[in-house]
Amino acid sequence: MANGKFEFKGQGLSYLWLSIWTGVLMVISLGILFPWAYVAQQNWIAKNTFIDGKQLVFKGTGMGIFGTWLLIFILSIITLGLYSPWAYCRLKRWQTNNLYFAEEGDIEST
Repeated sequence: MANGKFEFKGQGLSYLWLSIWTGVLMVISLGILFPWAYVAQQNWIAKNTFIDGKQLVFKGTGMGIFGTWLLIFILSIITLGLYSPWAYCRLKRWQTNNLYFAEEGDIEST
């Protein structure tokens, strides 16, 4: 049987602020900045997630997902949304491939 303690330390107020500023960026840019907003949210989730006391870190970048996001966007339009399940899996695969246990240099001092 697998063991491991998962802990999430995120606070509602910090997520609210993140949601507001990423939402504003999305509206102003007509959605073009979605990859960077997505990365900001993944950074926040990872920063607040701990497994057996080890903090996670997300190392993906907006530019790193931009091409994938563009492909997802185009295929979703062409297929009238039928590509959505594959798009979700593609995003989750990219997200998981960029998630690591934080090392000393990865943790911001507060």
